This record gives sequence, C-alpha cells and structure tokens, in this order.
Amino acid sequence: MIRKSSNYFLLLLLLMTGFACKTKDDLEAFKEAEYSLKQIDQIKVNGIDLLNKKRAEDFSFSDAAVLFSAFSENKLNATSTLGLNVELGEGNEDRTMTVTQMKWQLLLDEEKALSGIVNEPVELKQGLNLLTLSSPLAFSEENGGASLKKLLKLATVLNKEGDKPHVTLQIKPTIQTSVGPFELPAFISIKK
Repeated sequence: MIRKSSNYFLLLLLLMTGFACKTKDDLEAFKEAEYSLKQIDQIKVNGIDLLNKKRAEDFSFSDAAVLFSAFSENKLNATSTLGLNVELGEGNEDRTMTVTQMKWQLLLDEEKALSGIVNEPVELKQGLNLLTLSSPLAFSEENGGASLKKLLKLATVLNKEGDKPHVTLQIKPTIQTSVGPFELPAFISIKK
C-alpha cells in the first residue's frame, strides 16, 4: 500500500514538473516576443468616440462637459479595440497565453502621461490578436490634480499636427500559469 502511494506521489510530481517546464517555456516565448500595434478600431473615453473627433469643433457642449468633469476628477474610463500583433519566433507559433490582468502606461517624451489597468482576461496567440479592452485612465498628477500639460501633449499626438512628442506604450501583463498568476517583472514596450 505504501509502495502504491509513493508511485502515485512520484507520478504527480512528474506531472507537476512537466507543467512547470511548459509554463516556463511559454513565459519565455511571450517575454521574448515582438509586439506591435497594427490597428486601432475604437477609442471611447467616458462613452465619447474619439476616433471621430479631429478638432475642438467636433465635440458637442455635452461631450466637453463630460470630459472636463471626468478629467478634473481624474476619473476617465476608456474602451478600445486594438489589433495587437504578436511574433513569437520560430518554433513557438503554437503557444498561447492567458493574460488575467494587464497594467499599461503611455509615455510622452519618456515621461509617464497616462496609466491604467485592464482586469479582463485576454488570450494571446501568434499573429494578429483583436482585443477589446476597458480600462480606467489616470493622468499623471501635478499639484494634486491631473496634469493639463500631459493632456495637451496627448491632444497634439491625436491631432497629428505640430511638433509631436515621442510616444511609447508599455504593458506589464499578469499571466495565468499552472501554478497560479505570475506578473512579469518589467514593462514591455510596444511599437507602432
């Protein structure tokens, strides 16, 4: 009886080791992957579609009031549909990864302007991944409030006019593994 129990224990130990090795290989593949943003199909902030807004005149008075109020309180919420391309490299094309949570930040001229967190599970795979994400937006703060300077820089980027700042999007995913969730230790930069 003891011999049978030790055999089951050994089998269980071998299975756990196999899952841990596969998880480690999956983590390495996605950590080393190349990420690029291929398309943006939707950006709504507090229910207002920003892709259709190119000039200040495109915002109604009620749009402006909603956005100003949310910005003043630094309580903006965004919903967007993004096309994220993942290149895993040779030999890793069949791997998938479940991201249970994703911290993100937008840098303008290497300074953090916006940040947020996505709490919806997302499945990533090789190739184009269409992701619909919802996240609170938090502007970096100056003097106890949202930074108007960062908002103006962001508006310059969206308008594509004038001397544009350098923009970097970074993500820091928490990945579901066989032994539980694991947060990557550093942000991954995504190129446009």
